[in-house]
Amino acid sequence: MDFPCTSCGQCCKTVGKLLDTKLPDPFLQSLIDSFPFDTVDNVCTMLGEDGLCTTYDDRPLLCNIKELGIALGFDQAEWYKLQAYTCNKVIDEFKLDDKYKVILDF
Repeated sequence: MDFPCTSCGQCCKTVGKLLDTKLPDPFLQSLIDSFPFDTVDNVCTMLGEDGLCTTYDDRPLLCNIKELGIALGFDQAEWYKLQAYTCNKVIDEFKLDDKYKVILDF
């Protein structure tokens, strides 16, 4: 099962802030340090005009919720619940339309 991303694009619009973060976990820090794309005003340059990732099928692990959860050893359902909670907080914080709220149906 894939994470039910609603394509709000907010993670792509703020990834530059994350890239400036220093984390104590070496694995997560390596994902940040190896992020392959540039950002302009914190926005990933791979975010298309339509609000979708132009390299989605070849996106880095940092951008792949499903694969990142697996790499970190999380139970998929628990990981998706955590990510949905985080996404919905971001949607609220940036006052995006509720249509972008992540709803899990399991």
